[in-house]
Amino acid sequence: MMRIESAPISPGLPPDRWMPAEALPASGIGEGGKVVLISDHDYRTPRRANMHPIADALVRLGYDVTFVSVRYSRLSMLKGDSRNFLHDNANAPELVNNVRCYLWKTPVHPINLRHSFLNALSAPLYKLYARLPCAFLDEELKVANHVIVESGLGAVLVRRARALNHSVKISYLASDELVTVGVHPCVQAELEAAARAINFACVPSRRMAESFDWVGERVFYVPHGIEHSDFAAIGESPYEAGDHAVSVGSMLFDPGFFAIAAARFPKVRFHVIGAGQRFEAPENVIQHTEMPFRETLPYIRHATLGIAPYRHAAGCEYISDTSMKLMQYEYLGIPAVCPTFAAADHPGRFGYRPDDQQSIIDAIERALAQRRAVRPRRFLSWDDVARRLLNPRAFADTVL
Repeated sequence: MMRIESAPISPGLPPDRWMPAEALPASGIGEGGKVVLISDHDYRTPRRANMHPIADALVRLGYDVTFVSVRYSRLSMLKGDSRNFLHDNANAPELVNNVRCYLWKTPVHPINLRHSFLNALSAPLYKLYARLPCAFLDEELKVANHVIVESGLGAVLVRRARALNHSVKISYLASDELVTVGVHPCVQAELEAAARAINFACVPSRRMAESFDWVGERVFYVPHGIEHSDFAAIGESPYEAGDHAVSVGSMLFDPGFFAIAAARFPKVRFHVIGAGQRFEAPENVIQHTEMPFRETLPYIRHATLGIAPYRHAAGCEYISDTSMKLMQYEYLGIPAVCPTFAAADHPGRFGYRPDDQQSIIDAIERALAQRRAVRPRRFLSWDDVARRLLNPRAFADTVL
């Protein structure tokens, strides 16, 4: 595959380091076909969710990749959205690492009002959102060979994609259960209504399969992956001498864990990276702002413990299979402390009951005692994951 030559750009760098999308040649890239990714995330943010390495893998595999970020409007500016630094670049394509990026900004976007009566009133806004004009989105969907829609607001666009392109293969990637991450119930209803438009529903945990009875035999198991090259040369420790615990990410983040753990273990320094909030905590809790993914790796590799401080949410048990932070801890052989619902039966994880002081203390003590006994675990590469998302029927290990 011929690649576009450009500066070595990483997500999170300022816009003046990006190429305008019109620099993409009409041919010479993407001999594998065109893939459109639709997500609540944006490829250019420092925070990397699973859609980011999937996009990179598709480029490596020879596909022309467009990454469309949805659920962004003036409301996002008020909420402190992690994509706000892209505000001035919204509704204009940018080329980053050979991924064509587009942040679709609308005047407003619908949200979960978390009240049954108010949600009933706001439900029609989701159908309106699915029909809002976006020439760029429509043109990309019309010529796509594959569309991958990640769980989130993008689910309401599945039928739009099918209406514009009858031959496209549409994969729905259930990175999370919609109810677990607080998506409006209308989105789940719209997703199920679009069942006939979906070729493949891909779940990263077998525990999620029963939630997809509505799609029949078209549900497949495609776990998250690890980009092995990211871990090849992590670099030196950022820590001083002593024991250090690290937490990375903001999903279902429970600050109460650190109030208990840090007070009981004053000699352990707890590093919290990209929690999405500031919170009161003992002095041995160091709160770091969000940082690019590769910059987090020395903190993980050289930590004594990894922490996954999830709070409980409806249907969250699948996190035991899908937590990327727990996967990274396991890949590097770091003992992990997490709630029992996230620990499941995975070796190297030490479970506790949220808000239970003695349970948290016991989990940390057990993890410290086993710090040198945890064996690294292997995972699929993201290239493997990308291949399975495009055609899961071709792989025997996707069958549920």
